[in-house]
Amino acid sequence: MLKNVHVLAPVVVALLVLSGCESAPPKKAEPPVEIPVQPPPPEPPPPPTSRAERIEAEPTATNDNAALTAVERRFAEGLAQYNDGNYPDAIRIFREPVFSRAWPELQIKSLKYLAFSYCVNNNANQCRATFLQLLKIDPAFELSNAESGHPVWGQRSSRQKPT
Repeated sequence: MLKNVHVLAPVVVALLVLSGCESAPPKKAEPPVEIPVQPPPPEPPPPPTSRAERIEAEPTATNDNAALTAVERRFAEGLAQYNDGNYPDAIRIFREPVFSRAWPELQIKSLKYLAFSYCVNNNANQCRATFLQLLKIDPAFELSNAESGHPVWGQRSSRQKPT
């Protein structure tokens, strides 16, 4: 039996060694790959609720939108002049009689841009008078926060409000 132990011992040792070779060495842990997360795109602004707001939101005088009335197209032209810094041309357009015959909302918007144009053109008296005319149509009219904080017309428009 001792002879068998001498024969079996090397076989057992070889089996133990070989069984250790069957398992792969442990892999090194790789750091987790971070997948960049992109924030969702911002919500688009709500569509304008009125025709005058739609024209103001998309002031393109070259827009061939057949749905616009003549006065709306003229307002878009005046607004384009205003946005381009052509204040004398904006004043000329917004003073046209067609705006006094428009519906109140468009009258107010045209008077607002007319007043702004007078203000940036250093015509304080006309600026004030135009804001007064606007307030006769809509006594509750308020400039937006950005507009009321403007150094040129913010103070002139707020002084016109009845207290």
